[in-house]
Amino acid sequence: MSGLSSYLFSTLSKVGGIGGGGIPDFHYTVGERIDAYSGQSIWQMHQGQKNDSAKQEATIFVFDKTRGGSFTAVAQNALKRMRTLRHPGIVRYLDGAETPDAIYMATEPVTPLCLDTDADDELRRWGLYKIAETLKFITEDCKMVHANLSTASVYVTKAGEWRLGGLELVDSLSGDGHQAYRHYTSVIPGYAARMSPEFETQKWDAVEAAKPGAVDGWSLACLIYELFNDGLKSAAQLGTQGKIPQSLWPLFQRLHQSDIRRRMTPGDFLQTASRPGAYLDSEFVHASLFLENIAVKEQDEKSEFFSGLHSLIGGFPHTFAKYKILPELLKIMEFGGGDAKVLSGIIHIGKELDEADYAELIVPAIVQLFGSNDRALRFSLLEHMDSFIPSVPSSVVGKQVFPNFSTGYLDAAPAIREATVKASLVVAPKLSSKTLNNDMIRQLVRLVGDPEPGIRTNTLICIGKLCTAKEGVLDLDCGGVNENSHRYIICPAILHALRDSFPPVRSAALAVASACASRWDPAEIARRVMPTLSPLLIDGEKPVRVAALRALQAMISRVEAHSQSMPATVAPPPRVQGDASPGAASAAAAAAGRAQAADMAAASMAAASGWGGWAVSSLSSTLSGAISLAASSTSSTIAAAASQSPSAASDPGQPPKPQSPSVANVPGISNPASLPGSSHGSAVRSTQPAPVGAKAEQTKDTGGWGFDDDGWGGDDGWGIDDDNDEDSWSKEPATVPKVPAKPPSQPSPSANARQSGGMAMSSAQSPGSSRPATSSSLTRGAPKAAATKMLSPSGKGATSAATASATATAVPRRKGLGAMKLGGAAKKPAILDEEFF
Repeated sequence: MSGLSSYLFSTLSKVGGIGGGGIPDFHYTVGERIDAYSGQSIWQMHQGQKNDSAKQEATIFVFDKTRGGSFTAVAQNALKRMRTLRHPGIVRYLDGAETPDAIYMATEPVTPLCLDTDADDELRRWGLYKIAETLKFITEDCKMVHANLSTASVYVTKAGEWRLGGLELVDSLSGDGHQAYRHYTSVIPGYAARMSPEFETQKWDAVEAAKPGAVDGWSLACLIYELFNDGLKSAAQLGTQGKIPQSLWPLFQRLHQSDIRRRMTPGDFLQTASRPGAYLDSEFVHASLFLENIAVKEQDEKSEFFSGLHSLIGGFPHTFAKYKILPELLKIMEFGGGDAKVLSGIIHIGKELDEADYAELIVPAIVQLFGSNDRALRFSLLEHMDSFIPSVPSSVVGKQVFPNFSTGYLDAAPAIREATVKASLVVAPKLSSKTLNNDMIRQLVRLVGDPEPGIRTNTLICIGKLCTAKEGVLDLDCGGVNENSHRYIICPAILHALRDSFPPVRSAALAVASACASRWDPAEIARRVMPTLSPLLIDGEKPVRVAALRALQAMISRVEAHSQSMPATVAPPPRVQGDASPGAASAAAAAAGRAQAADMAAASMAAASGWGGWAVSSLSSTLSGAISLAASSTSSTIAAAASQSPSAASDPGQPPKPQSPSVANVPGISNPASLPGSSHGSAVRSTQPAPVGAKAEQTKDTGGWGFDDDGWGGDDGWGIDDDNDEDSWSKEPATVPKVPAKPPSQPSPSANARQSGGMAMSSAQSPGSSRPATSSSLTRGAPKAAATKMLSPSGKGATSAATASATATAVPRRKGLGAMKLGGAAKKPAILDEEFF
């Protein structure tokens, strides 16, 4: 019963993989069996994995004890030697266990050499080197004999390296005669064709007396023949060369000596085959040896080796570069022994990896390398950024790579800053919108003011490409630069760069402004951008001028498109007469009001569009006309009141009536002397509300503004006598007759004259208007010059008044500040006056 249970357990462990939970002290799960290996060894070969979260892959060798005692003895010997012999050339032992029914042994993932059909010639050279080196270790260093070398006992790793296994017959060279190779050779499948002459004749004394390794020299010869001739069926085949390379054939013959005393040992083979021009003299073999022993190499040797490594890697087998050279290079970089050349080799190998392998092998090393303080290493990382960053997950770039990457923007070395700017375009697609706009854009804008002009130029180009990413120049998954970053961070930086002293910087800024014209705010273009671009149209450098013209055209197109979408006018529609609420206005009235406002604006623009016209002429004329109409209306009202009270004008000596209001209370009247009937024989007064007076006969050049040469004439320009310490404006103003609430429907002739002429005297004057004016009647607000003229000793007051009236009539009406004086001929249009209003 126990035998049946043992058989079932053994069978299920081989096929079903129950070993992980049912095998004591064995931490691996037995997986699928490799049937192609059956019959090549006493072991059954299975795939397996470790019982942990990592699920480490492994190869499981299983031996069934039910095969017999001799088989069990060699299997137990193999497990013993695997546990005690450790060498890089021996299959790496992971775990083992023995139960009453089976023996389990877990090793690194390997494939038998007899099943490896894709052997490369360079890998074959390197494999022979490693097997010979391992045999040398066993025979010369350990004083043992392997005695079981074949394609079934040599295994190939994922990197393509060969590992020595099949330790079933390994035993000491000398002993008490119970060595495994003396008694159990018969249990090894196919051993008769590979058996050495001394083993066949059982000359054990000769074996012990021979040089260490002589027995395994014969085994090495058998391996070489199998390797190049697809197997060994009998010992007679060893006498023919077959497909053995000519450079290797002499060495094979020395290994295949029947006399054990003249036979070449594996150590001798290794030394002879590695000589210049020999079979093992290969760059691939030398590079692999250097990487394995790099820890004991000098720095000069390392530098020389890494300088040519990049060219050698291209000729290496893919699997060897991935699983052998790459781990060695990563180990060098991890312990700080590598430089930019080592990184170049790592990146070159990484290009051939798939996504899963890249994430497992390259990404952790890249994250670690970005934290290095070695500037040469960081510069190499930045230069090769486009080779590895696209394969790094976005989460890793944003959280682990970018914090160290961003320190390059502030590095003291200009080369690092410039390389960081160029690499930003590669890193940007891997960043989130927050990191891009809050961190990267701000760092780049800071470099627009960098002391190095080349860095400033490249920074602007980088910013332009980031801003136009949505248009296909650069693919940003996060949405690219948002509007706030463009308007408040990038736009001021571009405007600042337009004033840069380095021409390429200005050209780059113009190119960016032109490319991003669609993103500029039209109001900002009109108010800030176009005034800044205009001086560059006449820049001293032709490329700048060309770029400025192109940028300006783009900006104008942007503003023009925006202008087409704007309403015809911003003036509110007029309200319908008699309706207090704006909502009550009909649609027809609103449309008519807007159309009328638009027509008025168009007419004003057309009037000012002639040569030499001014853009503000229509506006100034409108304002001046409004002022004149207001003054004329006030004058007609006062004239009507004066005609209803003739006594006030006929008797100037009579005191004014108490009920008459003061002139200050009448809107639009600032000078009492200008009112009709306020003085005897008064001269013509201006209806404008300006207190500036002028002489009746103007003989002095006033510069076209009505002022004296000193800018303000004899007085202060506002009707105030500079020589009189008494303030004429502080006196009590003269009173005028009471003005009725509403002006009469038919204004008096004097009012019409004032309204039509503005400066002409009424033909229907009062009877007392021809009498000379007294000084008392002119002191309140009357210009001093006019009063002096009318009080001349010649007594020609009336004549002077008439002359002044004629002169005033001939002078055209002035607007603005020019209307504040009555005399002087206008020499040029009062443009400043209109702008003032």
